[in-house]
Amino acid sequence: MIDVVEASIAELRSALEDGRTTSVALVDAYLARIAAYDAPGTPTALNALVVANPDARAEAAASDARRARGEGRGPLEGIPYTAKDSYLVRGLTAAAGSPAFADLVAQRDAFTIERLRGAGAICLGLTNMPPMANGGMQRGVYGRAESPYDADHLTAPFGSGSSNGSGTATAASFAAFGLGEETWSSGRGPASHNALCAYTPSRGVISVRGNWPLVPTMDVVVPHARTMADLLEVLDVIVADDPETRGDLWRTQRWVTIPAASAVRPASYPALAHGTDVLQGVTVGVPRMYINADPDAGTAASPGIGGSTGRRIVTRDSVIALWQAARADLEAHGARVVEVDLPVVSNYEGDRPGASTIATRGLVSPAYLRREIVDLSAWAMEEFLAANGDPALHSLAGVDGHRIFPAPPGALPDRYDGFEDDLVTYPDWVRAHPGAGWEGMPELEDGLRGLEETRRIDLEQWMDAQGL
Repeated sequence: MIDVVEASIAELRSALEDGRTTSVALVDAYLARIAAYDAPGTPTALNALVVANPDARAEAAASDARRARGEGRGPLEGIPYTAKDSYLVRGLTAAAGSPAFADLVAQRDAFTIERLRGAGAICLGLTNMPPMANGGMQRGVYGRAESPYDADHLTAPFGSGSSNGSGTATAASFAAFGLGEETWSSGRGPASHNALCAYTPSRGVISVRGNWPLVPTMDVVVPHARTMADLLEVLDVIVADDPETRGDLWRTQRWVTIPAASAVRPASYPALAHGTDVLQGVTVGVPRMYINADPDAGTAASPGIGGSTGRRIVTRDSVIALWQAARADLEAHGARVVEVDLPVVSNYEGDRPGASTIATRGLVSPAYLRREIVDLSAWAMEEFLAANGDPALHSLAGVDGHRIFPAPPGALPDRYDGFEDDLVTYPDWVRAHPGAGWEGMPELEDGLRGLEETRRIDLEQWMDAQGL
């Protein structure tokens, strides 16, 4: 059996191309690792893969047959991967970690699954997450994933790391790569905890059609890989135009122009990895607040907009040492590294004296923010169920809100004081607003325009001014 531990996509592809292995053998090798390290009763019981694809071997056999006929679909032909439990994978359940949706069956593929299936990649199954991705390491219908590095530490941040199963599965070599998803930091958090590469795109770059929503203005697809070369191979397939906009608010709304994915992506993502000379003369900014170099961070009288936001971040010395080594590598290859403030965070969370928050700055109204976290989110979940069209569960109206995110016995407090979202109430909202759509929501146009203006000022204009 081929050794898949830490194997790169390029190495797996080479073995497939020269006949040293088959896609069926790769599936078997990854499933053997999952059986040895992931399942209950094993020494590690990582609990990352929670819904297995029963057709994985058959799909791998079909891939091998295509290859034998010279009809391979591309560089990811026959390569196994995992996806978060929030992705629709045709024929599999899509609970999004919630007992309320444990029996929901995907009637079609999410856009990214569709792209990967079309490229010949093999989905081994779905990975663990807290209910509706509304958190990090809280236990959902399948429990939670554990760290493949250290059982005494979490595999993702407690408050925002809902792609915990994807992080664990990818780090443990349960597949060549994984698909996470993010609303706050749920993709980047598990990647940080597991030494992975992750990509959090801008709105509209990777279609979120067919992904369970949480906050539709913030939800994005986040792939996980063990190397940048692997990540670039995945992006080359999944960053593509999607003619269907239903289920992707930013591409559906009409007030803010969103460029097509094909207009912002490079001709080839893998080509970006060729040589280090591309760093010559590039200015890279590192926020002081993340490297213990910002004395003002977290010093506001009442910092934050809820939970732990706006508080000072204290980065461990061992992580600072790794950052310093990375900085030296960047500078050795010609990059200029500068320490900077980060107004896109400070002006959102009000982390220092004089800083505004997203609600007090004047670009986005408090009324819109309330609408975003309740009305818009409830509508998005209802729209997701309707678009999927499972005959047995196609509306929130028939769902018991208390089953969406129940706290198991002994659960730790969530520590989300100050946030107004309450998943329990979403079915009530749907029942009270039958047939409601996004077009008629007050404040939505001004809110989306305000979010885009915030982005333009605090990110794009600021980066230009800093020369980043």
